[in-house]
Amino acid sequence: MLDIADILNLVRLNELELQKIYKELESEDEETRNNAGEIVIQTENLSKKLKQMYEGKNPDYSVYPKYDDYIELIGKS
Repeated sequence: MLDIADILNLVRLNELELQKIYKELESEDEETRNNAGEIVIQTENLSKKLKQMYEGKNPDYSVYPKYDDYIELIGKS
């Protein structure tokens, strides 16, 4: 079973992958854009599942960040 730190690591990796895929959506190549679009849907669904898992653990927010704050922090890196 995953602990809170494991879930946060998966969230970070997933968000970094989403950022990369969003850039591919801007590609001039139509096939690349189409493939990226399909992957985005799957990756966003995974994001929702990870958020549910994280919040389901009832993390101590004096130790761990709130999910949305963590996503924002990842976006700045």
